Amino acid sequence: MLAQRTQKLIQELKPDCVMVQANKKWWDSARTLQFVDSQDEFSKYGEDLDKYDKEQSFDFYSSSRRPLFLARLWSYTALFNFHFGFPTDLHFLRPGLE
Repeated sequence: MLAQRTQKLIQELKPDCVMVQANKKWWDSARTLQFVDSQDEFSKYGEDLDKYDKEQSFDFYSSSRRPLFLARLWSYTALFNFHFGFPTDLHFLRPGLE
């Protein structure tokens, strides 16, 4: 299930436990996969596993409030980029390193 470099690192270091950051539905679905030994084989199941990984917290803004929310988000992003000099490819909703 884990990447080959991660498996090699685990074999070398022999840690007491390994933590995988995933939600329960994704893990239950992913651990049932059989005969997956490479990223190419794992990529075939990407669409099925991606449906468990989508952020659902912004469904509230899918109503008539969505344009107002997006306008505010755009203005906040523009203000922060202008005032603090953030890079132009910074997006507040994109996951990444904190």
